[in-house]
Amino acid sequence: MLQLLEESRDELVAFRLAGSVDRHDYDVMLPILEEKIKQHGKIRVYAELHEAEEIALQALWEDLRFDFRHASDFSRVALVGNRHWLDWFTVMASPFTTAKVKYFEPTDRDKALDWVRSEDE
Repeated sequence: MLQLLEESRDELVAFRLAGSVDRHDYDVMLPILEEKIKQHGKIRVYAELHEAEEIALQALWEDLRFDFRHASDFSRVALVGNRHWLDWFTVMASPFTTAKVKYFEPTDRDKALDWVRSEDE
């Protein structure tokens, strides 16, 4: 399930993924990202993953295709979750985007929002 968060404004897209994530979730999310890119050029993404156990392969493929097409359109991406593989994902995604990608524990939600909104490291 995908939920757009109230922190989404200007060039920041903030959302929460919980439970099973499938193609429908990406069909909702990708047009929002594309519209923000059209409006602002580079955008920032804040993503909370809560017990997102299943990610359908087709949805993941759509995500990867979108990322390659828009690799230079993201300035910062903050991933918040309690899964250790998210930290690994941030390292693996780095070569495919010019964005600064960083992982945060759920207890550091405010820190993640501050970081994704900030201009410097």
